[in-house]
Amino acid sequence: MMPAFRRRPRKGGAVMWALVVLTFVSAMSLAALGQFGTARRLLDTYAHRTQAAWLARSGVELAAARLLAEPDGYTGETVKPVPGSEVRIAVEKDPAEPDVYRVQCEARFPSDSRLAVRQLIRRTLKRVSDPKGTRIEFVQAPD
Repeated sequence: MMPAFRRRPRKGGAVMWALVVLTFVSAMSLAALGQFGTARRLLDTYAHRTQAAWLARSGVELAAARLLAEPDGYTGETVKPVPGSEVRIAVEKDPAEPDVYRVQCEARFPSDSRLAVRQLIRRTLKRVSDPKGTRIEFVQAPD
């Protein structure tokens, strides 16, 4: 005996399931892409902060070398030790103590970006001369 009616397969059902699956996969891909972008920005900021900190430290070392070689008249400078960086060094002689200098170094990296990171370091240095030679000592402990 033959059934009274034949059930026809639905042609649109597979297309609807495919759309649902594609929508879900697209949403998950967009979420993952957003997470990757956020992680990348965080890593870039960390790298820029680390670079700026080392540039500021290098500014202190440069100031110490300049004060060791020729302390008279050195008030600081602005240097660009690596591309995309800027280090401003300000040196002030302490009027109360001879051969004591206050050094302030501000580093920006990357200097040509609106997302530049700034790092500021202040140190007090003393130029010491004795029979062993001339050297620079840190008076203030590093922060």
